[in-house]
Formats: sequence, structure tokens, C-alpha cells
Amino acid sequence: MSVVRVAIPLLKGKRKFFLEKGRPWSLAEHVLLAALTSNPRTVGELAVAGDIPQRLVLEALIRLMRAGWVTLQQESKGVVFSATVAGHSVVGDEELPKLAKSTSRWMNFVIDKVTGTLYRSREMPFVEQHVVERRAARERLVWLKPRDLDAFDDTAGVLATLFEDDEKFLGIEPSAEKMVKRFAIATVRGTNVEGVPPRAPAELVELVMRAARNAAPSPMAEKSLQQDPGRQVPFADRPAPRAIDAVFRPEDLILGGTMHEEVLHEAIKKAKHRIIIHSTFISEQGIAQVQPSLIAAAKRGAIIDVLWGEDENKTDAVTTAKTIAKVRSSIEAEGLSLSIRVHPFSTRSHAKILICDDGKSERLSATVGSCNWLSSGFQNYEASIRFSDPDVVSAVLEQTADLTRGGDRHWTELTSEMARLASDARLQKPPAGVKAKVTLVLGPQHAQFARLARDSARRRMFVTSHRIGSAARPSVVLPTIAAVREHGIEARVFYGVASEGTAGASTSHDGHPVPSVQPVLTPKLHAKILAWDDDHVLITSQNWLSADPGESNVRREIGLMVSSKGIAKAVIDNFDAARGDGGVAAKADRA
Repeated sequence: MSVVRVAIPLLKGKRKFFLEKGRPWSLAEHVLLAALTSNPRTVGELAVAGDIPQRLVLEALIRLMRAGWVTLQQESKGVVFSATVAGHSVVGDEELPKLAKSTSRWMNFVIDKVTGTLYRSREMPFVEQHVVERRAARERLVWLKPRDLDAFDDTAGVLATLFEDDEKFLGIEPSAEKMVKRFAIATVRGTNVEGVPPRAPAELVELVMRAARNAAPSPMAEKSLQQDPGRQVPFADRPAPRAIDAVFRPEDLILGGTMHEEVLHEAIKKAKHRIIIHSTFISEQGIAQVQPSLIAAAKRGAIIDVLWGEDENKTDAVTTAKTIAKVRSSIEAEGLSLSIRVHPFSTRSHAKILICDDGKSERLSATVGSCNWLSSGFQNYEASIRFSDPDVVSAVLEQTADLTRGGDRHWTELTSEMARLASDARLQKPPAGVKAKVTLVLGPQHAQFARLARDSARRRMFVTSHRIGSAARPSVVLPTIAAVREHGIEARVFYGVASEGTAGASTSHDGHPVPSVQPVLTPKLHAKILAWDDDHVLITSQNWLSADPGESNVRREIGLMVSSKGIAKAVIDNFDAARGDGGVAAKADRA
């Protein structure tokens, strides 16, 4: 069997991470402690009462004893366990306090320069270039050429790869140390690839196989083939993340301008620990409406971060920058600049995000949608959706962390702070309720869900967009037309502002039915919604009928795709009711 080596280009890095080690207590451990506060018991008695194996009971008791919450004593019936005074003091808490140790650790990692995936160094053993060159003189070898990729994986990739389940990210020590070039050597034996981690992208494995097929029949030393991997698969064509099983509560569907205004003010009023607002624009009037409440929250101990994303319209960007400078000055005059942090840089994102705690604990919720929280007059029809499920909140926070890295992708102190919050959020207790399927959708991925709607809808499709422009036909209208033709479904499309002409015909030039495309004037439409049938809705910052997110800034738009019984029907019914009651005269919001 022929053997070919393939050299995979890597970047090797080393950074000092600060972390907290210690897994949270399980519900079973909490129940066992509660049982021991009422009556001392043996391991056997606890196992019978809980209908669980004695081994698991013993493991839990050992942990509880290490925490100082359980003690043991010898009695006639055997070894008996009981709760200590300290155990009695914590058993009534909603969750047992985690016993974690703060520590720091240097971590080595590598990034393959073909797909941009980050690995622990032990997952992808590496060598220096001269070692590969020596092997090329005696073995059949192909060099994979590197692609021009970012040097660091995204925040979610860093946290998922480098940290164990019982470790929580706290921070990273700033470093000017540059990453160095290294190579991994994959071995191809027939159709088998060795030396590539099991979790490596399928694209990398395929490129290694392709390179091996092109290898020369004998060692070529310095003349060994340099295999070009070609362009990376566009982000729009990569699979979306797996859907999260998350609790969705109908009251967390936020529709209409008035409800958004109430949600914002209520969130700021309740929060005691953390408020994060990302608004594309910040206007003097918008910030003035909430500044007193933000100051009050800061005096209660909350840390507030205000982020903004405008960068395309230079006039608006300058206006926002001037507003921010004025707000920062007034906050400094209050002596609260360490608590209310209005950041001067643009994230270059059109996303609209509100993250805050509930005032009762440090449990966070995340709201994503169409509302420019700090510039909206709240007179337009908006759509957002809120989750307090830990996996959704942490996913939104990971994207927020990446937004703070800016165009140069540097990992800043603010990035570390947002990443730490994401790590914290993943450990918070989920709310009670019915589970939904939730997917976080980034810029170019929106097109996938338009196609999914086209192929999946069986009864109706519904689209709203603030603007309609030249991108309408390729991004949404054509897939919708295809759905109408193939399945005979009802398709309604609404917009608020015609930026480059309007559309509204009900039949095409060849007589086929096309969607009803209608302007909505009262109330002004600013919501960005894609919904189909009764149970599927994508609520987003993406202007479906005008914007065409590019590959260069994948977080330009952020949305949440939710599949839950009746959710699309609730959204569509609310929209129809808002149009039916005539609305109010409304001032057009910006995108």
C-alpha cells in the first residue's frame, strides 16, 4: 500500500490563561445533602431512598465531605452520614455554592492555516519546517499551501477547545509574542488519513486526500509538490451551527415599538449586575431617555457596556461619535466612567442586542432582533426575541465578544470580559418551560434559511424588511417565488421603505404567481422577520429585501432562528393586528 505524507501549515501560539477550576454541583448531590439535613443515613439507605447505585451515592458523599457539608460517624448499624452546620446553611440555596479554585495556566495551541481551526497542541503534533524538508528527501510528501486566514479562531472556538468541562475562562494575559510557523504531518495510506484530529473539519481531510493523490511517485526533496487548497468554502455555504435545545417562553416574544420600549426600561430598572447594549446607532435623544436609569443602575452596582456598530454611512458615524463623546463626558462628570462604559469604537455590526441580569441573581438574558435600542423612537413595528436559556445566552455573548475584537481581530480586555460572561452564562440554571430548537444565525448564513423556508414551507411564508432594494430578488423573493410555484403556498412580503424602487405585482411577466410585496406605512415597519407555516421564525437584524451580507464581516447581521409550536403564527397574527388597528403616525427609523 502506498504511503504519502502531507504537510499541513500551522500557526503555533502560547498564551497565559486565567481560569477557575471546579465543576458545579449536580441536582442529585443537592438532594442527597437535603436528605441528610433531615435525618442521618447510611450509604445503603440513601441508595434505596433515591433508587440510585451505592457507588454514585458514595462519590457524591465524598465531594460533599470535601466541601465540609457532610460528616460521618460509626454507629451500630454502620457508617452514618449527616449534614454539618455548614451543610445546613447552604442546603436552602437555589444552587449549592460552587467550590472553585482560581488558577492560571500557560496553554499551547495551534491553528491550521487551511481551515482556520484551533486545536490543542497535543491534538495536532507539530514540527519545524526543516524537519519536514528532511523527510521530503526520503519520503513521498506534498506541502499544503496556507490560505490567507485570521490568526485566531473565534471566541466560541477558543473556549470550547482549550478548556475542560470543569474549567471556566476568567481572562487572558496580553502578549506581544507572535505566533510561529509550524507543520503537522498527515499520513495517507490508501483511503485512510492518519495524524489528523477526529474533530478536524471534513474539508481539511478531503484536502489532505486530494494532495496525496497528486503526490509524485518518488521522493522529490525540495521539488516536492506545493498543493494549492483553493479558496475557502464561503461562510454562506458552511453548515449553520447545530440547533440548541432551549427553553422558550411565549412572553419573551417582543413585538411592536411600545413593547420594546417597556422591555428596555424594565431591564435597566431591574438589573443589579450587568447590562450590555449593542445598538447600530446612538442618538442624543435615544441615550437621554435611558441615561438616568443607567446611572441609577450603576449606583446599584451594575456594570454597563454600550456598544455601537455604524460605519457605512459616514455622516451617521460622525454623528454617533459626537453623541458618544458628549455622553462619556457627562458620565465622567458623575464619576461613573468605570461603571458605565460607552465604548468609542465601532463594532461594524448592524446587530441589535440587549443582555442584562434579572435583578434577583446574576442570571442573564439575551434579546436579539431589529430594535436600535439607543436611537429608536419606539414608534415603528419591531421584532425581537429574548432567551434566558444558558446555551443561547452564552452563544450570544460569544458573538458579542467577537464584536469587541474590531477589524484587526485583537483579543482585548473587553473581549476577555465578554468571554468570561459567556462562560458564566453557560453554567446558569435553565428556566422551566417547553423546549424549542434555536439556531444563532450570522450574516451570510441568512441565505441558507431563506432556502430552508423555500424548501420546507407547506402552507405559507411571511417576510418583513425595513427596506426593499436591489438585493431583494436574489436573497428572498426568488426563493419565495420558487416555493409558491412548487408548493402553491401563500407568500406575503412587506417592507417599510423603498430604497431603490418598489415591487408589488402579484403575477410575473410569464403569468406565474409571485409573492404579494406590500409597503407598510402605519405603523412604520422596521422588523426583520422570516417565518413559515405556524412553527418556524427567524428574527434578526438582517434587512431581508435590501441587505446582502458579505463574507468579509460575518457578524454584520445576527439573528435567532426558532422552531416552536405556534411561534410563527403568534408573530404573524400580531403583525396583522398591528396593521389592522391603523397604528400611529411614525417617524422612519434607520436600518
